[in-house]
Amino acid sequence: MSTRISLHRLFIHAVLLVTCFMTLFPLVWMVSSAFTPDDLIAGKAIRFWPEHPTLANFTLAAERHPIWLWLWNSIFTATLITLGKLLLAIPAGFAFGRMEFRGRQALFWFVIATMSFPTVLAIIPTYIGVVKLQAFDTYGAMIIPSIPYIGFYVFYMRQAFRSLPGAMFEAARIDGAGLWRQFAGIGIPNVIPSIAALSVISFMGAWNIYLWGQLVLEDSSKKTLTTGIAAFADLDGTGQAWGPLMATSLLSILPVLVIFLFAQRYIVDALAPGMDER
Repeated sequence: MSTRISLHRLFIHAVLLVTCFMTLFPLVWMVSSAFTPDDLIAGKAIRFWPEHPTLANFTLAAERHPIWLWLWNSIFTATLITLGKLLLAIPAGFAFGRMEFRGRQALFWFVIATMSFPTVLAIIPTYIGVVKLQAFDTYGAMIIPSIPYIGFYVFYMRQAFRSLPGAMFEAARIDGAGLWRQFAGIGIPNVIPSIAALSVISFMGAWNIYLWGQLVLEDSSKKTLTTGIAAFADLDGTGQAWGPLMATSLLSILPVLVIFLFAQRYIVDALAPGMDER
């Protein structure tokens, strides 16, 4: 029996190791290629780290395209989209989780139902609306239509507020606290980990917007880093510049990685109650 268990664990560990390797290898290769001279990337010798690391790929990428402006545009648009989603989802989650009003359940299930519709279905009507409002090729066209997709965010915050002890809010009502005080003074401070986790999820989603950005942004100075990477494609047949492409790709993941590292404590705190229940 012990031998069978050991073989089973060995198999599971082997599968996990292979999966980790397949997941991490492209990332390691991207980081390595970003610091490898462009003419050596496609060489026959496989190296996980260049013998002579260089920043030439970043310089070349910046010379060809305004990647630093794209980086700022990505941070700007992703931050505003995240703030917009949170400003709508947090009060809505509190209303569905802690307030009693007529039609609450029906309205909540309507919000949940919106999660079943692919966002791609709204692209054409939204695009037509952007054009008619003369907002094409503006930051507003990129930001505003991306905010209303908050079905999951409302559900997440509703569950966060519902998990709080009702006795806290009952005591606050007895002390004469209104809804705003219950929301801002009691609810918000106790769901900070959930808000932080949701902020990271929202920021990552906004950062990775590609299709919509390609449709509504034409001016190179307004593009985000995600949409701008497509400019490095070998469209003229002169050869793919892998070094600048990998350098730009590395820049595109660094902000999200930094935010995740800073917010990981809150994310763990948000997941801890569910882990304890298991």
